[in-house]
Amino acid sequence: MRIVLLSVDDEFAGLMQARLYERRSDWIVGSLISTREIYKKTKIGAVAFVIKRSGFYYFMQMVWMKMLRRILSPRHTNVPSTLARRHRVEVFWSANINAPESIERLKEWKPDVMISTNFSHYIGKAARSVARVGAWNLHKSYLPHYRGMAPSFFALLEGARLVGATLHVVDAGFDTGPILAQVRVPVAQGDTVYSLNRRTSEFGGRMLADFVESVKLEEIRPVPQEDGVWRNYTYPNRAEVALFRRKGLRFDRLGD
Repeated sequence: MRIVLLSVDDEFAGLMQARLYERRSDWIVGSLISTREIYKKTKIGAVAFVIKRSGFYYFMQMVWMKMLRRILSPRHTNVPSTLARRHRVEVFWSANINAPESIERLKEWKPDVMISTNFSHYIGKAARSVARVGAWNLHKSYLPHYRGMAPSFFALLEGARLVGATLHVVDAGFDTGPILAQVRVPVAQGDTVYSLNRRTSEFGGRMLADFVESVKLEEIRPVPQEDGVWRNYTYPNRAEVALFRRKGLRFDRLGD
């Protein structure tokens, strides 16, 4: 099998990919890594967007989890670029997966399947059609619950007892494609956004490796998601962040 991985270069994407690298690094032919934390926004534009919508407190929590932890907590170093370099997998840095140069690089890798792990781009039809079998996404929730952005934040805010991870086919919607595999993850007392993100990423990464090793691509039968009216979550607004804090919930603890 020829696999191309799509991701941002953060700890959670690394956790999703680590088991697959450990078991089948010979199947991974390329790693496309986003240079944009938010699709089609520059770094300054992404900062301005998050602060305007979610507030400065939320922005600083994201900076801590995604950047400062890598400096102050060295054990958390298995980001996708590190994994690719360690296993001698070619990396292509992309500001837009749908740009002609990105699609050309994907074609050069000749993938059977592309797997998105904590990726920040919308994968258009031309990009997801490059792979012979198609594109899959590993999402940190038990779909169709918590589609979209910040699933761990909203699961804690809404008092969910179970979350999960879902591997699904990428289609034209956001996290709406038919399901290939799922795993449930209980929410523990005292969980933070960070600890829940980390645990769902780890569970999802193990599930992904198990699925890829056991599946026969020609025999895949994805299952449509449950019918219903399901919310598509985006970045929390300031009121939701304030409510999160009033409930005594936390984004992170250094000891996690």
